[in-house]
Amino acid sequence: MITNSHKPQKRKDRAMSLLEMIEDIPLFKNFSEEEKKAFAKMDHSMQAFNKGDTIIKEGEHYTSLYLLVRGTAQVTREGYDSPVAVLKAGSAFGEISFLTRRARQSNVIANENSLAIKIDDAFFAKLDPAMRDNIKNYLIELLANRLDSMNEALSKIAKYARGYAVL
Repeated sequence: MITNSHKPQKRKDRAMSLLEMIEDIPLFKNFSEEEKKAFAKMDHSMQAFNKGDTIIKEGEHYTSLYLLVRGTAQVTREGYDSPVAVLKAGSAFGEISFLTRRARQSNVIANENSLAIKIDDAFFAKLDPAMRDNIKNYLIELLANRLDSMNEALSKIAKYARGYAVL
């Protein structure tokens, strides 16, 4: 847990603070209270990012999943002028590389001072199998929702293209 105080936090206090933080993160909606408490008590890689910091860089081969606990970030792609998406507290990102082991497909840049939980392979392996399944199921649902949104956007583009082939 990262704090502004220079006094070390007791493990129980850190767990309680993290437990409060994860209550608002959708990934934990199907976790039982006991699972949330167990997750909060584990050693985490909580990372702080300053405004403008690159959290994920397109093309890198890291496979960690991130949960944005505090702050906002923008998703960008090389060759595009505008952000692809804006992430708010509670968002999960890095899921494609986490699940597929492929290179990162976009950049994620902190819009403001932000805090994120980093879930790497070693941490994920320490989780109870039911917790791992909950995380994977959430990520599958997240990707399905994003695919639905992309299909809807593509349909709108096709509708306005009127006669042009859209691939």
